[in-house]
Amino acid sequence: MATIASWPLISPDSETLDSVIDFRYMLNGSLCCILSGGDIVLIKPESSQEQEPVETIGNVEGGILAAQWTTDEETLAIATGLSKLLLMTSTFEIITEITLSPTDITQHINQVSVGWGRAETQFRGLRAKNAPRDPTLPEKVDEGVLSPHDDQKVRLHWRGDGECLALSRIEYDEGRSPKRVVRVYSREGQIESFSEPIDGLEGVLHWRPSGHWIATVQRRSESETEVVFLERNGLRHGGFSLRKPFGEEVCEVAWNAHSNILAVSLKNRIQLWMSSNYEWQLKQEIPQKESYVLTWHPEKPFTYFVHTKGIRVVDMS
Repeated sequence: MATIASWPLISPDSETLDSVIDFRYMLNGSLCCILSGGDIVLIKPESSQEQEPVETIGNVEGGILAAQWTTDEETLAIATGLSKLLLMTSTFEIITEITLSPTDITQHINQVSVGWGRAETQFRGLRAKNAPRDPTLPEKVDEGVLSPHDDQKVRLHWRGDGECLALSRIEYDEGRSPKRVVRVYSREGQIESFSEPIDGLEGVLHWRPSGHWIATVQRRSESETEVVFLERNGLRHGGFSLRKPFGEEVCEVAWNAHSNILAVSLKNRIQLWMSSNYEWQLKQEIPQKESYVLTWHPEKPFTYFVHTKGIRVVDMS
């Protein structure tokens, strides 16, 4: 095994070490490495002796919190440390720059609020007061209370066709409690929706390749965690409770290429879930001895990679 290139991971703005936000083998044969300090680096394994194998394309001001390419590698989404969303072309030209602000959510809520207002301001006759509660209405309405176990991270994930982008981050609005909100953007950078308030919503995020749901996680209590599905319009579309989570942190969720298996990565095991007759069933649980990153094979639906100190390939077929 030969070393292609190496360089020290020192952030340009400080003496702290950089971390790798995204590392991808591109279709053109190069490697694209995106670092938390803001650097975007291209590594060319087949470069000639006259060419440098490592090229720093540029640096994103404020650092990079999250980044992801579309499947066709035509668009790169970057969430910066200055509360901005950048969409870039494959040649790293900026398509659009979007400022992320909690006021956007407030304005959106005010625009779509067409209900009857608060209960105390409504007229209720004697029959209405004595009538049984409507079973179609929830007993408690979520307000978006932040989970005490939230990892504070920003996450991005494109839909399989690359036409929509989901962004999950915590919104800090002055005078209001912080809330985690999932935003949905078009490929051109137009905002399409904000997620409805969900108490205990956490940051893990993965858009089903077939495009139906965005999978994320809600922590209901110290001992109960639920996988939550969101639609493109931001509304919740059901979910299921995990098997004996015992308050463990959910590191990530990931759909396979055929959208029929959802992997839920916990600290010491991987749970593989499948749906049958609209019910979610735990099909397999695989123990792990150390922390890892799980990635499904882009074409083989029953093969995934586990990145630990080395790389392990698991084939379930």
